[in-house]
Amino acid sequence: MKNIIKKYNKNKKISNTKLILTSLVLAFWINFLLIDWTSIWKNIKTSVLNSNIEINTSDISIINKDNSLLIISNKKITNLKNLSFSILYNPDNVSIESIKSDLWDIINLSNTKWINSVILSSENWVNIEKWNIITIINTQKKTNISENINIINANFKDIDSEQYFLSTSWITF
Repeated sequence: MKNIIKKYNKNKKISNTKLILTSLVLAFWINFLLIDWTSIWKNIKTSVLNSNIEINTSDISIINKDNSLLIISNKKITNLKNLSFSILYNPDNVSIESIKSDLWDIINLSNTKWINSVILSSENWVNIEKWNIITIINTQKKTNISENINIINANFKDIDSEQYFLSTSWITF
């Protein structure tokens, strides 16, 4: 009786091992030879290797760099004289020290708690290229915890005095 049970367990282990190896070979073959070469795979692909790719579809967004928040343009914007936006933040932990820009004269309309409204204006027509830095906002944190900063109500006027609204983003830093 022992011999039959040993033989059965041995056959069961061998068949399970074959099944696992066959599944792995088939999975790798499908992944590398069939799916990786098709355009459909590029549209539906989700993996650990591609998890750090970030697609930002907003017109302007914020990047954190050494306690300075860089507001950048994700699109090319041409022939504008002024650009306005508001910044939402937690005043209990974050304070906005200064707002700087090389291209613009800055009018800080209000610096009330929770919201800071800013108008950037220029005497000349300005063209903003993709990934250009629009402004640099220097911030100070009281405690080192995660905070959200949002840009809202972003818009600009072009050469024909038409007003365009921009999509915005937020950052946790």
